[in-house]
Amino acid sequence: MSKRQKTDNISDKFRSGLFEKESTQVIEKAFKESKPYLHCKIDTLVNDTLLRKVRDEVLSNISFTLKETDIYKVNQTGDLANLDGLPKKELKLLSSVFELRNAIYSQEFRDFISSVTDCGPLSGSKMDMSINSYQEGCHLLNHDDVIGTRRVSYILYLTDPDHPWDPKDGGALELYPVIEKGTPASEPTVIIPPRWNQFVMFTVQPGHSFHSVEEVIGPGNRLSISGWFHIPQPDEPGYKEPSQEETDAAKSSLEQLIEEQDSSENFKKYEVENQQEEEIVGLTEEVLVELAEFMNPHYLDLKIISQMSEKFIEESAVQCKQFLNEDTLAKLEAVTLKLDKEDHLLSGEDGIAPHGTGVRDGWIVQGPPHRSRFMVNNSKDDIFAYLKSKFESESFRLWLQTIAQVTPIGYRGQARRFRPGHDYTLATTNTRGQALLDVTFCNVHQPERWEDGEIGGYECYMAPHDEEEDAAVYKASDDDGTLLSLAAGRNELSLVLRDEGIMRFIKYVSAKAPGSRWDIAFEYDLPEGFGEGEDEESEEDDNDEE
Repeated sequence: MSKRQKTDNISDKFRSGLFEKESTQVIEKAFKESKPYLHCKIDTLVNDTLLRKVRDEVLSNISFTLKETDIYKVNQTGDLANLDGLPKKELKLLSSVFELRNAIYSQEFRDFISSVTDCGPLSGSKMDMSINSYQEGCHLLNHDDVIGTRRVSYILYLTDPDHPWDPKDGGALELYPVIEKGTPASEPTVIIPPRWNQFVMFTVQPGHSFHSVEEVIGPGNRLSISGWFHIPQPDEPGYKEPSQEETDAAKSSLEQLIEEQDSSENFKKYEVENQQEEEIVGLTEEVLVELAEFMNPHYLDLKIISQMSEKFIEESAVQCKQFLNEDTLAKLEAVTLKLDKEDHLLSGEDGIAPHGTGVRDGWIVQGPPHRSRFMVNNSKDDIFAYLKSKFESESFRLWLQTIAQVTPIGYRGQARRFRPGHDYTLATTNTRGQALLDVTFCNVHQPERWEDGEIGGYECYMAPHDEEEDAAVYKASDDDGTLLSLAAGRNELSLVLRDEGIMRFIKYVSAKAPGSRWDIAFEYDLPEGFGEGEDEESEEDDNDEE
């Protein structure tokens, strides 16, 4: 077979004229002028007949696995690089998929990508692609795709060719500018809805190529082939040993997220920092009266407090249902329901609210979104400021001390709002060097709809990652790494002793949620050296049992 025939065969797999000079010049110009970082979309990439066959084979012969973590929820296949290893009978059922995969990683198409993006040579041996099915509730949160030797990211849409995708159904690719390298803005500036046979690509740029996939809220199937072109591998033409500078730059969003060491300096100190040097006052009548201003009197009953303390000491966690007293809860809900109603977030049936929804006096968006995104209250005189002041008070400190049997020496906290269709926190690790006391008050509308976790908003505590584990891999929220999962509830307080290395996150709140997740989230610093020696004692106990 001549080289000319081979090229013609490859070009037949794509739309007519794609590789012609006029076409490549238009695409190259669009790519070079694009913002917020280098990207482009090709409205029609593949021969329509071939792509329809691919779609039919995918829907008929490929099984998907639902994967859900802190950062995504998606139905996914395995790596299509493994198609070569299939028995002939199985491969025949995916012949068009195999044909398209080989065309995408052909020398001709890789040269085309290299030319229009000016990204240099691309590997033909390292194929990296899978098929993703985003159906109702599926999403992918902010990240930059920088892992290993990835050079160009791409996505080819296989949505229903005969029923165009409605942008109101979500599923758009969102591209974010950066405030500075490594820090994406809280909101995207480019939004690209799915479209049949559309190809979107961008060069993987450390600290710049931040993007997300909007939640799918309609009945359709946002089907796509996505993957990466990699730089040449050893023994391939164009391979270069990466420089130390390139190696240092190539850090994924997750690797960038490795937290700096926390310290006691990051907490606001109580006026009396070390109560070990003074007599502990305890829950005097005066303290109980102060707490009764906002708390349910049930949790001021010394017998109940004793039972809670026993449970906390045994399990390192305890929950208080109906925590606020009726008057305080009524004041809080009068505000939360009003704001959710004003922002069209109360029904869960109004679609995905625009970015910027909820920004007003007293409320700002806090990011950056590759770590978290939620709203923070900065008012000085509303119900949220009032509750924060109570969580910071000496009387509440004494109540916590009575339950946890340890006296907090400092605190930090926020009043937060997690808006449906927008907000979350990704897994972060306790790097304080010792345990912290997490105290979170949560309030949602229609709590029964939040119980099963399908609309998100739950708080999850997870075991530390194995240090050998690839930084690109997130532990699934339903695997053995989960230590504790707390569904969003109405008028509930949780106390959790979080050991060093333990991770936690608030799962993305679905646009289908009946209102926001509202919370007062505090972390309390404990005396220096708290918990030291417990592991040794535990080991001795284990040895005694043996």
